[in-house]
Amino acid sequence: MLTWFLLPSVITTPQPLNLLPLTMAIKMTWQLWLLSLLTHAILLFTASSQSINGDDLSALLSFKSLIRNDPREVLSSWDASSNTTNMTTPVFCRWTGVSCNDRRHPGRVTTLNLSDAGLVGTISQQLGNLTQLRVLDLSTNSLDGDIPISLGGCPKLHAMNLSTNHLSGNIPADLGQLSKLVVFDVGHNNLTGDIPKSLSNLTTLTKFIVIRNFIHGQDLSWMGNLTSLTDFVLESNIFTGNIPETFGKMVKLITFNVQDNHLEGHVPLSIFNISSIIFFDIAFNRLSGSLPLDVGVKLPRINRFNKIANHFEGIIPPTFSNASALESLNLRGNKYHGLIPREIGSHGNLKVLMIGDNSLQATQSSDWEFLTSLTNCSRFIFLDVGHNNLRGAMPINIANLSNELSWIDLTGNQIIGTIPADLWKFKLTNLNLSNNLFTGTLPPDIGRLSVIRMFISHNRITGQIPISLGNLTKLQKLDLSGNALMGQIP
Repeated sequence: MLTWFLLPSVITTPQPLNLLPLTMAIKMTWQLWLLSLLTHAILLFTASSQSINGDDLSALLSFKSLIRNDPREVLSSWDASSNTTNMTTPVFCRWTGVSCNDRRHPGRVTTLNLSDAGLVGTISQQLGNLTQLRVLDLSTNSLDGDIPISLGGCPKLHAMNLSTNHLSGNIPADLGQLSKLVVFDVGHNNLTGDIPKSLSNLTTLTKFIVIRNFIHGQDLSWMGNLTSLTDFVLESNIFTGNIPETFGKMVKLITFNVQDNHLEGHVPLSIFNISSIIFFDIAFNRLSGSLPLDVGVKLPRINRFNKIANHFEGIIPPTFSNASALESLNLRGNKYHGLIPREIGSHGNLKVLMIGDNSLQATQSSDWEFLTSLTNCSRFIFLDVGHNNLRGAMPINIANLSNELSWIDLTGNQIIGTIPADLWKFKLTNLNLSNNLFTGTLPPDIGRLSVIRMFISHNRITGQIPISLGNLTKLQKLDLSGNALMGQIP
C-alpha cells in the first residue's frame, strides 16, 4: 500500500532589508565627489592665482628690463630666480618699492613706489597689468618716453605721481578711465599736446598738477567738472585764452596756480568766491581788469597772493588787511595806482610785500603810513615798492620794521632826505636805494650790514666812502655811481 507523507508547509515572516551598507556606500561616494570637486576648485583657484600673480611678476620684470641704469641698485632685490612663492606671499611682494597690502587679493601688487631712486629708462606698458595697483610713484627719476596708455587699465589706481622725469608725448586719453584716481601729478616733464577731455570723468580727483611742461590748450572750460579738486596747478605751460567761468565750480580749491602761461582777459569773479583758497597765483600772464574791493573778505584764508607781471589796474583793495593769514602779497609789474593802503600790515602776519613797478603814489607824509602798519609784522622780510611815484622823505619809522628784514627795494622813486642810519640793525642781503633824491653822506655804520648786493647809485650823496664799507665781506655787487662822492676807495 502506497503511503503518502504530507510535510507541513514552512511559512516564513518577511525580514526588514538592511540598507546601512548601501547608505554608507552612497555617503562615501558623495564625500569622495565633494572632495574631488573641492580639490579641483582649489587647483583652479591656485592656477588662477598663480596666473594672476604671474602677470604681476611679468609686469615688474618688464619694468626692470627697460631700466637702462640703476645707480643705487634699488632693483637688485628684483630677482625672479628666488621666487619660492606660495599662494599668499609671492617673493615680489618683498622687493624694494613693491607692496601687496590687499587682504582680498593676497599676493597682488597694490603699491609701486620707486620715487627718487635715480632710475634711468622708460616705463613699461606692462604696468597696465597690475590691475590691483592703488599707488604708482615713479617721481624724481630720469625716466623718458611716453606715459603708458595701458595705465588706463588699472581701475583701482588712486594716486599717480610721475613728476620730475623726462617724459614726453601726450597725456593718454585712456587715463580718463581711472574713476578712482585722487592724485595726478606729472609736473616737471616734457609733455606736450592738450589735456584730454576724457579726464573730465575723474570726478574724485583732488590734486591735478602738470607744472613745467609744454602742454597747451585754449578751451579748459570742461575742467570745471573736476569739482573735488583742492590743488589745481597748471604753472609754466603754454595755455592760452581766458580763465573759464566754470573754474568757479571748483569750490574746494586750496591751491589755484596758473602762473607763467599765455592767459588773457579778466579773472572770473566766481573764482574770488572760493573761500577755501590759500594759494592764489596767476603771475606772468596777460590778464587784466581789477581786483574786487572785497577780495580780502572773500578769501579769508589766503596766504599767498601772486599777480606779478600782468595788466591789472585800479587801486590795491584795503580789505587785504582783513585776510589775517596773508603772508605774501605780490602785485609787482601791473598798473595799480593810488595810495598804498595804510592798513596793509595791520593783521601782523605779512612777510612779503612786493608792489614795485606800478603807479602807486605818496605825495605827503601821511601817504607813508603803510610803513607804520608794517611795523606790526614781526616776521616781515621783504619790502619792494620800487619804480612807483613815491615822493617826500621816508619816515624814520622804517627803522622799526622787523629785525628779520632782508630785502629793501625803493629804487626809481623820488624819495628825499638822508639814508636812515639804523639800517644796519636789519639782516639785509639786498639794499636798493638807487635812482632817488637821497642827500647827505653814507652812514658810517654801513659796514655793519650783511648785504650781498647794495645799489645806491644816481642820488645826491656826498662826502667820502666810509672805511667800514671794507667790512662787507659777503658783498658781491656794489653800485655807488652817479653821486658826488669823493676821497679814496677803501
